[in-house]
Amino acid sequence: MPDRRSLLAAIPLFFAAALAAQVQIQPPFAGVYVHTDLGSVPGLPVPYGGVVFKANDPSKLLVGGNANNPAAAIYEVDVVRDNQGFITGFTGSATVHSTAPNIDGGLCYGPNGVLFYTAYNINVLGQIKPGSTAPDKLIGLTQHGVLSSTGACNFVPNGFPGAGQLKIVSFNSWTYYGFAVSPDGTGTFDIAAINGPTMVAGGPEGILYVPPGSALIPDYQYVLISEWSAGEAALYQVDADGNAVGSSRTPFVSGLSGAEGACTDPITGDLVFSTFNGGDRIFRITGFGVCGSHTNYGVGIPGQNGAPTIAGGGCAGRGQITTIDVANGRPSTSGLLAVGFDSAQIPVFNGALLVSVVNSFFHVLDASGQWSLAVQLPIDPLWNGLNIYSQSFYVDPAAQFGVAATDG
Repeated sequence: MPDRRSLLAAIPLFFAAALAAQVQIQPPFAGVYVHTDLGSVPGLPVPYGGVVFKANDPSKLLVGGNANNPAAAIYEVDVVRDNQGFITGFTGSATVHSTAPNIDGGLCYGPNGVLFYTAYNINVLGQIKPGSTAPDKLIGLTQHGVLSSTGACNFVPNGFPGAGQLKIVSFNSWTYYGFAVSPDGTGTFDIAAINGPTMVAGGPEGILYVPPGSALIPDYQYVLISEWSAGEAALYQVDADGNAVGSSRTPFVSGLSGAEGACTDPITGDLVFSTFNGGDRIFRITGFGVCGSHTNYGVGIPGQNGAPTIAGGGCAGRGQITTIDVANGRPSTSGLLAVGFDSAQIPVFNGALLVSVVNSFFHVLDASGQWSLAVQLPIDPLWNGLNIYSQSFYVDPAAQFGVAATDG
């Protein structure tokens, strides 16, 4: 296959704006998902490569610059968000995060915060440890069965078949592979092929497993692939190993000239794309799900079985169903679930009220001392990043003051 750069050299730059305007979400997703052109990144050398948000810092985006060239590097830039958390652009100029020779569409975090990237056309997987400014390990992929040359990589998230595996695609051969990773004793990782390849289409680049809670897309069943050659991003159902099933291809967005890297915005769940010479721009697509976490805090008040327990389940995301689950309480006793938007530490019943109460829910524990409340959260963007606190209290003669309570 001819080198992509030689083919692209003949494309006039003034086509960039027209190409960006052609981006279209395909039915049945049109009208449910919305794309926004965020423009080019100030100071980022073209063409663009992979993209990912900086670990533990959603205010910064990492993007490959000068992609496919020996002088390529990973750059970081500050993003601008509106009052609902959505990215509207960039501020300042991109600065070098680490060198990454020949970086292509793959850029993702693996175990222990190690940054993985793919390199074209040298068929290499690179690894960068936290704090490093140059690759700490390079692995030739040809010896591991990956047909030259790779384009992208990503790790399978929890909940999906093949969770924890490293997936690598070959741009040239349109093949999709699964690898196990293991520590090598130096802070980086060795890889071993364990499944695949399967066949995909369109010159695969960025790989993104669709987060749960995404409209019209069943949870934990699909991967979205940026297809550079097709100028599209397509959905593929995954098999029992988490590999894309080629025959299941469903177009998701078209007109994405130079479709390259892909990642998820950890604040809003938006899909963020980079493009390689297709105007060298960043796009975001809104409508994907993002699940928050459930974290316990404080100390409960013991009763007949010790302190009853409280936990969260489901997807704590906009428009999704999440649960509050109580266990270990006095069987068949009545209680009150307190809910609010702030925590508290108010002395009560020889313990503490841990919630600044906004609302409460009366209920009765079952014969096993359990109860569950399922709630469909609003889809309003005002719920982005919102903290919700809860604690449950129960009548319990075995408690010191006749009331037992969960932690928060």
